[in-house]
Amino acid sequence: PNDNSLLYQELVDSATNEIIIWDPYFHIKSPNGDQDVFSNIQNDITIKILTNRSLFRNTTYLTDCKSSLKTLIPEAKNTRFGLRVINKNEPHSQGGRFFHDRFLIIDNTDVYLIGSSIEYHLRYENAVSTGIFKVSNNETKDFIKSIFKYYWDNSAQHEIPLTFLYL
Repeated sequence: PNDNSLLYQELVDSATNEIIIWDPYFHIKSPNGDQDVFSNIQNDITIKILTNRSLFRNTTYLTDCKSSLKTLIPEAKNTRFGLRVINKNEPHSQGGRFFHDRFLIIDNTDVYLIGSSIEYHLRYENAVSTGIFKVSNNETKDFIKSIFKYYWDNSAQHEIPLTFLYL
């Protein structure tokens, strides 16, 4: 019980091409925020994060997120990064794109249903009963990826466009 959960971190570290985090509760804190999950990523990785937040009070969330990744990921890693936020304060313009479940997609092949937000997978003091389920059925994986793509493609109102982290 006093050891950090390692599976989520290991899955992110194993990516060789792309990491997609689809989590309505991606929290940036300094130190010890969800961005810490990227501390050991490989070179030439693309990171996409889709989250669902209230931007009414936190107007700097997008730039804070990018800045926190830049303090963690060195320029030499050649990382590409994109972030899209569905703003909870604009339900009329979000087209029903609200979500609660969390997913992790690694290299567009491995899809995981995540039981709780990243913070519960990084630090034992935040431990709650949670799990990670690897989706093995190809039709289900394709369905999850298609919904992510739809949400991603239709949620560009609040974004950091996908580009190199250090541009």
